[in-house]
This record gives sequence, structure tokens and C-alpha cells, in this order.
Amino acid sequence: GHGVEVAAQAGQLWPGAGHAATGQAAEVARVRAVVEGRPGSPYRGRELFMQRCAACHKLFHKGGEVGPNLTHYQRDDLDTLLPGILDPSREIREGFEQMHVQTRDGRLLSGFLADRTDKLLILRGIDGGDMVIEQSQVESAKVSPHSLMPEGLLAGLSDQQLRDFFAYLRIAQPIRN
Repeated sequence: GHGVEVAAQAGQLWPGAGHAATGQAAEVARVRAVVEGRPGSPYRGRELFMQRCAACHKLFHKGGEVGPNLTHYQRDDLDTLLPGILDPSREIREGFEQMHVQTRDGRLLSGFLADRTDKLLILRGIDGGDMVIEQSQVESAKVSPHSLMPEGLLAGLSDQQLRDFFAYLRIAQPIRN
């Protein structure tokens, strides 16, 4: 049939959205090799975490409430950690899906669904503030397949900085000082 030819042509034009996955697997392997190659300094790594992650994520007692708290996350496991950082939209933690709400008066709001009742919809914005919308005002509400977390957060880090960053991310106890 005709569909088969179309599929074959499409396969030639776009040989798989699987490319992203391959590129990512290679990047995961590269970063893992770097990080496991030599030890890093959690002290220096903390600075990098504060710059790149702490606006949204809490680790121990420092950081924002926008993304999941990382303290109890499997942080020692690079297999869990790396894909989550390199490809944030692959698996979005429950409760952290981004929602886009169109109101009847034409506003477009987005944030995490913080709470939902019969009467109200409460979205948490990236600044951590809550927006309260009356259900009667909601024209449409849909969940985005994209994470609010940007890709490329590790871009531009040297090998030593990567070691330092993961040394901090993987420590079991907070650094005292």
C-alpha cells in the first residue's frame, strides 16, 4: 500500500527521533566517565549547584521550591541522576508537570498544579508564588509534555567542574559551614 512508501520516505528524511536518545546516551557515558575518573570537591561543587540549580531545587536546606526537593532523591546513582539532568522532559516527577491555563478573560497562565478544588485551581509559578484561578474562569487547562527545567544545565562545565558538581550532588550529609 501507499502508507508503506510514505513511512519509508519519512524514515529516510528523519531517521528516527531516536537520535536524541543516542546523543544523550553518549553524553551520559561521557559525563559518567569524567565523574568517575577522579574525585571532585563538594565545596567547589556547591557553588556550581547554587548558580545552576538552587533557584528551583532544594538540596538539604538550601534552594527553591519550584522543582522537586533533591535531598531524598537517589543522588548517589549516576544512572538516575544523569538522564534527569541531561533530558529533563523524559520523565517529569509527578506533581511537577507544567500546566497551561487559558482564562475566559484571555489570560494565559502557566505553572505547576499546586492544588485543585471544585472551585479553585492553584498554580505555582517559577518564582515560587501561587496564582489562584476560579474554576469558573478556566477556558482550558492542559499539561505540557515539557519540563520547566532547561536542558543544557551542564553545558560549558570543564571536566573538573563536572567532578566537583557531582561530588556535591552526591554527598550524603550537608556541608557544614
